[in-house]
Amino acid sequence: MYSRDFGLNMDKTLLRRTVSSLLFFLMAAGLAASPAKKNIVVSLERKEIRDMDSSGLILIFFLEIANSARSSYSLGEYDYRVVVEGADYFALKTSLESPILVEKDKITRISLPVKITYADLLERVPAVADIPKASCYVTGLLMFADSRGRQEKIPFAFSGDFPVFRELEVEVKPLAVKTLTIGGAEFTLSFSLRNRNSFELMLGKLAYKFEAEGRTIAEGVIPGGKKIESQAEVVFSLPLMLDFFEVGREVFDIFQKPSAACLLSGGSRVDSVWGELKMSFVKKGDIQIIRAQ
Repeated sequence: MYSRDFGLNMDKTLLRRTVSSLLFFLMAAGLAASPAKKNIVVSLERKEIRDMDSSGLILIFFLEIANSARSSYSLGEYDYRVVVEGADYFALKTSLESPILVEKDKITRISLPVKITYADLLERVPAVADIPKASCYVTGLLMFADSRGRQEKIPFAFSGDFPVFRELEVEVKPLAVKTLTIGGAEFTLSFSLRNRNSFELMLGKLAYKFEAEGRTIAEGVIPGGKKIESQAEVVFSLPLMLDFFEVGREVFDIFQKPSAACLLSGGSRVDSVWGELKMSFVKKGDIQIIRAQ
């Protein structure tokens, strides 16, 4: 049965997002249409994503500050509010220990970094768990003062997008032993990396370390250049040799077992449409040990 008053039953989350978006666009329109002449004008030069990894990223807004006044100003305070997918993420107000000089008749460039931590974001904005990228906007005030103490408060409103990066899925294949003697072993270590993101990844050099029963069995660096398309995987098969006189008799005993507790870890720098990111992985569990035919 439908309610007679449909408005009263509107989804609260949708309503909040709609109102927040409306306020943002009204503020942005107000900034563009304000008839009051300002000595200082703030504009967005560009946006950039940096330091992206599985824990989060930094979304940086690069701003240009134009001062048309007859005197120089200093930026001493600012506050801003960050909204992600229509929900409040965080707000910040701070005073600068060393004010930034904005000289007269010149353009001054500053950066406004917004740190996104995925764990914190998922807690405050659960909706991002189901989307490949999130939209956000930043609104606030920059507070300037000249040498006489005269102040100008300049509002700003900028929007941006960022990816919700998902860690690569790791699977360790059975350890295929080709030869096994009292002196050493030839075997193949195989594992796969699956890209669960909506964009492809280009792997750089991949450092890895493989341990079995707490003993380091193999470690090294795999050359870069492998591409992993969205929702696809890449498989690595590494032919390796061990000298038991160097690594210890205990490793020979491990290779005689049908399975062993293992730990595979690694990391790489990865290129993507969003820029460079740092990728790491850890996979712990039991690995089957088989004799290769």
